[in-house]
Amino acid sequence: MMLFENFKQGLNLGGFLSQYELIADSGSREALRCHFETFITEEAIRQIAAWGFDHVRIPLDGYLFFDKEKKCLKEKPLEYLDRCIGWCEKQGMNAVIDLHHIEGHVYGQMDSPTPLMAGAALRDNFCSFWSRMAEHFKGYNKTKLMFELFNEIADSTGYQWNKLYKKAIQEIRKADSGRWVLVGSNYVNSVGYLDRLDLVEDPYVFYNFHYYEPNAFTHQRAHFSEEFRTWDRPLAYPGDMADYLAFLEEHEEFRKEHPLISHDTTCNDKKLMQAFLADADKFMKFSGCELYCGEFGVIDSAPAEAAVKWIRDFITICDNMKIGHAMWNYKCLDFELVDRNNQVVRPEILEVLKELNQG
Repeated sequence: MMLFENFKQGLNLGGFLSQYELIADSGSREALRCHFETFITEEAIRQIAAWGFDHVRIPLDGYLFFDKEKKCLKEKPLEYLDRCIGWCEKQGMNAVIDLHHIEGHVYGQMDSPTPLMAGAALRDNFCSFWSRMAEHFKGYNKTKLMFELFNEIADSTGYQWNKLYKKAIQEIRKADSGRWVLVGSNYVNSVGYLDRLDLVEDPYVFYNFHYYEPNAFTHQRAHFSEEFRTWDRPLAYPGDMADYLAFLEEHEEFRKEHPLISHDTTCNDKKLMQAFLADADKFMKFSGCELYCGEFGVIDSAPAEAAVKWIRDFITICDNMKIGHAMWNYKCLDFELVDRNNQVVRPEILEVLKELNQG
């Protein structure tokens, strides 16, 4: 299991080179420069390594990195990325470069094709981004740095993503024949959509999913969600979800966001988690391919004790299945371990992570 051996226990650096506009004043050049210089430092990487993590996942924003007019990568953002990867190498940690957003993508849009899926120019930009990244990093150790082609794709056509990801891999291979590449499943990396991926005959292409199931638990009381502002009640783990299922029956507009939830999923517990992750087990068993989970986590508005139990169960199941993973998130963005001042704000979760990292 070469993927699992090299990318077992990871942590996301969300908010650094993607979603930074939620943290810094994106209208001020000086404020952005200060953010990129100080949000993730060498000390932060040293801290993450000391906690026992073997890799970080670094989300990137295509708007920040890719010059669509010149079809090249922008110099200054690359400097920030190179510096961070250098710090990781110094601490003996590996890294995943995740394209978190790019022009034309619309998060979760499954009722009609997104511009990225429908537009030839936008698809070409996507492939050009990865071609340039492959050229830039072609000399870097191939087992230390992995590309994740896209964060959470949404393809209502059901087949365009399969075509696009294969084209991107072809472009990467022109510059780097052995770079490890992650391909995510459709419907925002749903574990239930793994079986809809076309597979390629390439030993250095792996597949991935994200896991926040049930979303009503992991995102409970999320300020950024209309659904969870409406359903403003806590959910436990383990716990009963009957009231929440009744809420979904009354609010059909939210129902489509929960494809794995049904009338049979009233109990939110480890058995339900194992049932959902059976799709991952089936994928590995019958495809012969390794899997990776690029994101999982529980929002800071959830009860701390329940969050710890959910995270412990998820990591334990993944470790037993030999699925590497990266928790969301190291700093800020509602799922954080540390705040803007680099102070640990969820010590209970950190302790269980450190314990499991030693296992």
